Amino acid sequence: MEDEPLLPSHDGESRSGEKSIVKNLLFLNLVMFILTLSGSLFMPVMSQYLYHRVSEDVFNHTLVNMTTTQPCYRNTSSPDYMLQEKAQQVTAEKQLQFTMLKSALAIFSNIMLGAYSDSIGRKFLFVTPMTGQLIRSAFTTVIIGCRLDLNLFFLSEGIDGLLGSYYGILLASYTYTADNTPATGSRTIGIAVVDLTEFLATSLISIASGYFIQDVNFFYPALTATLVCMVALLIVTLFLPTSTYHVRDTGSTCMNPVEGLKRVFGFYVFDNSALKKACFILILLSFVFNVISSVGGSNIDTLFLLNAPFCWTPEKLAYYVTAFTVLCPLIGVPLTRLFQVCLIDEIIAVIATSATVASDVIHSFASTDTMMYIVVGVTSIGSTLSGITRAIMSRMAPPNRQGSLFASIAVVETICSLVGSPLFSRVYQGTVVIWRGLVFIVMAGMHVVAAVILVVFIFVSRPVREEQKRIRALNVQETEEDTRS
Repeated sequence: MEDEPLLPSHDGESRSGEKSIVKNLLFLNLVMFILTLSGSLFMPVMSQYLYHRVSEDVFNHTLVNMTTTQPCYRNTSSPDYMLQEKAQQVTAEKQLQFTMLKSALAIFSNIMLGAYSDSIGRKFLFVTPMTGQLIRSAFTTVIIGCRLDLNLFFLSEGIDGLLGSYYGILLASYTYTADNTPATGSRTIGIAVVDLTEFLATSLISIASGYFIQDVNFFYPALTATLVCMVALLIVTLFLPTSTYHVRDTGSTCMNPVEGLKRVFGFYVFDNSALKKACFILILLSFVFNVISSVGGSNIDTLFLLNAPFCWTPEKLAYYVTAFTVLCPLIGVPLTRLFQVCLIDEIIAVIATSATVASDVIHSFASTDTMMYIVVGVTSIGSTLSGITRAIMSRMAPPNRQGSLFASIAVVETICSLVGSPLFSRVYQGTVVIWRGLVFIVMAGMHVVAAVILVVFIFVSRPVREEQKRIRALNVQETEEDTRS
């Protein structure tokens, strides 16, 4: 028999009877919308410019049209086709090196960001990684404008990693959402809406970015991304509302890395009962196997579509990304809300994971544009999977440890990128000539493992869910009594 409760007392589980703070959530989504516009414009510039410059080196000549990549060759017996494959492999290797550097540095920074934010507030949590993204975009603009050595990207990527990178921004947004939502299904939808906002912003900029790159070179899109990021940073610095229900951790505001590490990973090792720790570990493992392909293989899809048999132009890539980013939230979020009427989040996560397995398998055999758009439709069913998992974990953590909880998730997500990027890059490089879709079969296998772990978690975590229901009922009763008095 356990000596301590599975969850904190209802005094510590403060917001179960409270309502979401809509004003703060709207502000957050506005900031994420602007910031995603910047990032979604920057990423195709970065990947396509890198492929363009590498192609010049491999083919040993300067491409006359700076707004397009190296022509796509389909004849497998052509010497140019073999050079094209080499350009793909070199570009994948470069992207891997940049990702590994940034991810390795982001691991340490996100541990400290999350741990400190529980004590000193959330603005610090937003401003730090946003500053890194601004510096990265600005430095990239200079590299493109002055046509500097590609190895200078290591500097911009390193600075971004030191300040938390994209994972730090996600840490900030999800923590702020948890601060302003009750520990119920509302938090799942709140986190899903943040993802929806990112999807919609990406869809709005995707088509424009394709034409922007095609018509005016790489420089001006990079400059625009930098200026938009600067606007988002100024808005947060000047106007970010205080999290109404943020319960500050009473721990020290000055800690060393070991203390930060203990605070962030205490959920899985030091704190809670044995059953509660087992639940945290299981749900984290399912998150790892689900997210490793999405963050580790994010660059593979672009190379996959730039290569034969697709040979997509920037415009076609933009249309595809737009379809993906529009359909995923428009189908995924309402579908999740519909499922919540009769299913718990844990079962919805299993359904979403199964849909992701199906989309990966279809992706691996895709050889036509139609098949790629079928992939989009199937993927949209499981598009809220990441948000559902984060919400499940957030409900298991006390209000004054939300920053540390999401920091642990951000660190694990960063490690997934660090491990997944070389894994999927090596698979793609080694099989691109034989069967370029094999890498997606490997990704599907990861999701199958995640689904099995989720099923185990559903059974193991039943006592924890019952305890959560009891605490929520007590909080609702107390709220009603306070209202009557």
